[in-house]
Amino acid sequence: MTTAVTSPAVATAARRRSRLPWLTLPATVWVLAVFAIPTAILLASSVLTYDGATVTGPFTTANYSSILGDGYFRSVLWDTVWISAVVGLLCSAAGLLVAHFIVRSDSRWRTLVLLVVVSPLVSSVVVRTYGWLVLLQGDGLVNNMLLWTGLTDAPMAFIGSKFAVIAGLVHVLLPFAVFTAMSSVQSVDPVLERASRDLGAGPVRTFLRITLPLIRPGLIAGFMLTFAISLGAYAAAAVLGGGRVQTLATLVRDRMVVSLEWGQAAAVAVVILVVGASTVSALLLAGRRSRKGV
Repeated sequence: MTTAVTSPAVATAARRRSRLPWLTLPATVWVLAVFAIPTAILLASSVLTYDGATVTGPFTTANYSSILGDGYFRSVLWDTVWISAVVGLLCSAAGLLVAHFIVRSDSRWRTLVLLVVVSPLVSSVVVRTYGWLVLLQGDGLVNNMLLWTGLTDAPMAFIGSKFAVIAGLVHVLLPFAVFTAMSSVQSVDPVLERASRDLGAGPVRTFLRITLPLIRPGLIAGFMLTFAISLGAYAAAAVLGGGRVQTLATLVRDRMVVSLEWGQAAAVAVVILVVGASTVSALLLAGRRSRKGV
């Protein structure tokens, strides 16, 4: 008769594996409650027939065919993706510079810079957006400075332009890019940078050849985060766009509140979800292949 002997380490690992499903149950329930179930409801709503806000018919693809065949919707889709990409690039570039200064600099101003980065998070998005409305309006601070310096002869119409929307979104989303980049910069051993300078490379070459490749995953993550949030951002486009800059988020509102086309509104929301998920997946795949050297 043979008796199997199990070591304490193996027994402990087996007990941990047996408890793992129970440990992940709260997180699974939470994800289902706040993401999976609402997404399923949204997908179902996009293929239902509506009369105003009331479901009146069976499943249909008419909601998607009506928006995808509309030239105006395609132009709004392009403008939304373009604005989101510009916001993501600006936030990633500025976030990298600010994060590198905060992490690597010994300046006494680093604490003040960090407070300035954090300060937008203590107020609501609407308050920050209306702050930009005050700054960019015809008699606002920006136009007064341009007139005082002689750069323009008349106030510029910032409100209702893509520039205003981009400026508001960058201000709102820059902290996310900074914090993402800070974690990447902190993971880079300063010894590598000092070794590069000792071997004759200047600060710029050290940053481009040593630091930048190592923090690339953080930059990609910052771009993905800011791009995805910009796709569905409503306040900046509604307030700073002045009704002349339409995005997918404002289009959802118009289809629900103005024209009462709830099915099409749900379909536009699904398009936002698909574009964001597709972009994030593509960037994750590209980052994974670059790390493997493919």
